[in-house]
Amino acid sequence: MRYVKYAIIALFLFSIVTYTITWYSDKNSTDSSMPEIKISEQQIEASVKDKDALLKGVVAMDEKDGDITGNLVVESISKFVNKKEHICNVTYAVADSDSHVVKATRKVRFTDYKSPRFIVKKPLCIEMGSNTSVTSLIGAKDVIDGDISNKVKILSNMVSTNVSSENVVTAQVTNSLGDTVKLKAEVAVSQSNNISPTIQLTKNIVYIKKGDKFSAKKYIDSAKDSDGKGISKDKVKIKGSSVKTNKAGCYSVKYSVMDDDGNEGNAYLTVMVEE
Repeated sequence: MRYVKYAIIALFLFSIVTYTITWYSDKNSTDSSMPEIKISEQQIEASVKDKDALLKGVVAMDEKDGDITGNLVVESISKFVNKKEHICNVTYAVADSDSHVVKATRKVRFTDYKSPRFIVKKPLCIEMGSNTSVTSLIGAKDVIDGDISNKVKILSNMVSTNVSSENVVTAQVTNSLGDTVKLKAEVAVSQSNNISPTIQLTKNIVYIKKGDKFSAKKYIDSAKDSDGKGISKDKVKIKGSSVKTNKAGCYSVKYSVMDDDGNEGNAYLTVMVEE
């Protein structure tokens, strides 16, 4: 019995020693220090196309791991903190080998930023009785987020395809930087027939700078009668235009053409005048 007692005591002491050694080893092998992000400039300028520029002048160091700049990531870009100057906050994050994470923030001014632009995928002419929605015709693209057509909202009342009409529709889209733009476009609902001539425009929406010259005729591509026979572009008339190039805003142009039998066809161009 005495030997058994000694064996139990020895096993107990061995367990304590083993636990102590393991605890001490783990304590000394685990780094309790936090990494550090160093930023050379608190505000930089960058192109929206140069994603690598956001990391320039930013390094990360860790007491145990040394230089961990390669682990740095751009965690987020905030909404504009200065919309006029196109300035955002950029947040950086880095983790060391012990999964300690630190973050830091600085400002970036995007030198070539442009607000989102709308895309008119098809002419804004809807056939009476059809299931075509205005949402399916209007999209948007952005220099930061790319295609943001899924973020387009129609703010005005939905267009009814039950009656022939001309409607002014307001669309809105907002990108991840909080920049919101609106579009007011004319949408026509008309009775489909096989005798009206058609007008093909080179674009369904155009963007021009405030003060630029604008020629509605420039965007006429072609015209055809109901049999597909070409009609001279000279016969396409500007039936109405609200475009004012001296004032930023959204405008429309209505084109009209008559075939030899007196049948009329129309087309619409949306014009965005930017600052």
